[in-house]
Amino acid sequence: MVRFKDLSIRYKLTLIMLLISSVVLLLSSTAFMVNELLTLQATMDSDLRTKTRITASSAASALHFHDAETATYALKALEADHSIVMAQIFSNRQSEPFATYVRKETAKPALLGDIKAHQFYYSHAYLQFSMPMQSPENEHQGDIVLLLDRNLLYQRIRTYVSIAFGIVLVSVLIAFLLSTALQGVITRPILSLVDLTHRVSHEKNYALRATIDHHDEIGILVNGFNEMLQVVEQRDEELEKHREHLEQTVANRTAELKKLNLKLTYQAYHDALTNLPNRALFIKRVEQAIHHADENNELLAVLFIDLDRFKYINDTLGHAAGDRLLQEVAQRLLTCTNQPEDTVARLGGDEFTLLLRNVREPANAGIVAEHIIKALTLPFSFHEQELYVTPSIGISIYPKDGRDVGSLMKNADAGMYMAKNQGRNNYRFYTSSANAASAARLNMEHKLRQALEFEQFEVWYQPRFDIRTGQIVGAEALVRWRSPDFNLVPPAQFIPLAEDTGLIIPIGEWVLRTACQENMKWQSIYPHSLNVSVNLSARQFVQEDLLNSIEKMIADLSMNPSRLELELTESLIMPNAEDTIETLKALKKLGMQISVDDFGTGYSSLSYLKRFPIDTLKIDQSFVRDIPEDEDDCALVTAIIAMAHNLKLAVVAEGVETIEQLHFLRNYDCDYVQGYLFGKPMPAADFHQLLKNPLNLSEQFGYSYCYPLSAET
Repeated sequence: MVRFKDLSIRYKLTLIMLLISSVVLLLSSTAFMVNELLTLQATMDSDLRTKTRITASSAASALHFHDAETATYALKALEADHSIVMAQIFSNRQSEPFATYVRKETAKPALLGDIKAHQFYYSHAYLQFSMPMQSPENEHQGDIVLLLDRNLLYQRIRTYVSIAFGIVLVSVLIAFLLSTALQGVITRPILSLVDLTHRVSHEKNYALRATIDHHDEIGILVNGFNEMLQVVEQRDEELEKHREHLEQTVANRTAELKKLNLKLTYQAYHDALTNLPNRALFIKRVEQAIHHADENNELLAVLFIDLDRFKYINDTLGHAAGDRLLQEVAQRLLTCTNQPEDTVARLGGDEFTLLLRNVREPANAGIVAEHIIKALTLPFSFHEQELYVTPSIGISIYPKDGRDVGSLMKNADAGMYMAKNQGRNNYRFYTSSANAASAARLNMEHKLRQALEFEQFEVWYQPRFDIRTGQIVGAEALVRWRSPDFNLVPPAQFIPLAEDTGLIIPIGEWVLRTACQENMKWQSIYPHSLNVSVNLSARQFVQEDLLNSIEKMIADLSMNPSRLELELTESLIMPNAEDTIETLKALKKLGMQISVDDFGTGYSSLSYLKRFPIDTLKIDQSFVRDIPEDEDDCALVTAIIAMAHNLKLAVVAEGVETIEQLHFLRNYDCDYVQGYLFGKPMPAADFHQLLKNPLNLSEQFGYSYCYPLSAET
């Protein structure tokens, strides 16, 4: 069934007009009929009262003389009025009617109620009225009762209803015809506007306009609709212009981005100074060349070229002269290759590499190396000054010296160091047996310098726990070297070399600053204060500006100096003990904590130990490793703990790896522990996660007075 709200406005208007007309007519007719019926009822009451009075007057004498026949005759005079059903006269002396009249063909009806003076009684069929009858002397001698038939009233009601129904039907018909004729005046322009709306919606033609000539609200609606279409048309035109402009802008930007992408791609794979391929592009081309050579059973050669004493030129004449020299070297290297598929690249600094594809025999790579030496031996002119450089060249051959990029470059680099070791300004093929140790050391030193230059070092952290509370109290900062192939170089391989070459100084300074910066971050994510422990090397410790550099770093970072612990080995502090004491006092004055690392492995002097302004002793893991099984180690550890506590020093046990070791140290009141049992050295991000979800020693290792930790995550 169609709902009213879903009908068209035409039908809605028609139904509304018919409904209003019908309601008005029904209300009017009802009011009229009610008024007429009330009037008719009042007339019937008045007429019955009059007839009763007249009849009582005509029969009063007969009642007075007790002439029943005359009284009955007087009542029969009512036969002329067909509305009178029955009339009765009652005498005061008799309980039965004195005289009675009943309309013919009508059964004698019963009275509606008691006979009371001037009292009306109503029923569905009859109307009863009675009044007293007086004697000529005005004495009450009886009563007269008339019963009126109300059928006339009902006939009138039916007549009125029929008339009202007819009027309503005729009125509804006339209203329908009039509404049908007149509603078009309203609905026609609205329907026309609806049709125009559909056209605009489907055709998207906002140039269409409504042409309805009205000056009423519909006219206002049409004018508003036309104005809206005009605005939309203007907006559409503007949008079209903007779209065209945007498309053109996008096209222009796309072209610019393509150019920029080409430029960025070029920059990503080329050296900004010499425009030669860089390390990334060189590696990619070597990989492609290896794949091709493997499929075609060809030889490849990788040449590693380093300019001898280039740093001297940079330091003497400045970096501008050094950059100009590198550009000239790059151009000369390009002239030394005959094949277009060969690649000359600059790895960085004064290091260049050369890829020779389809080498018929290794000797051909040596010929190219000789051409390079000859080309670079010629002087370089710079500001009317002649500069001379010599190259050291290492050569590796695929597949003899390596089947991957890393091996070929590493071995070519090793060959280059062999060339330097044999007097420079020459070339050497890589050999695994000749001067292997020297080449490895030179290679490691070279890579160590590169690691410092290209920031390949990382600081890892091993957590330290309070053995009594189970709470993390800090971490030891440990340097790690991640090589370009993303492998970690063991510290034992590069720390001694860094010490020998002096590179430990810049490495140590970087580790110290990085660890302090990381410690500042810890304070924001962990509810307790944390210390960071950093090892000082022997070379760092004897620097003249050690105190100034540490003080400046603390000030720059706005760090609480008590959060920094400097670790010194026995072998570092015992020689020149008097000078060491002064330096340690100066460091303590700055507010830092001092600890002795690997205690027990050196040649400690207890007389000096008590004079050193230190805070902590760290028991070397070599003593912890075999407790509690080894009685000697147990005795040494307990003695160190007791001695340290007597000197009011804290004790840290390193290398704790078993629960038994943990319980032993706890039972002998060791203060702090660290080791693989609680956590290996880990990157900063992993240590952050540990701080957010700290290890609960009491739950993990089951002893009652290690309290659970809570950390804000």
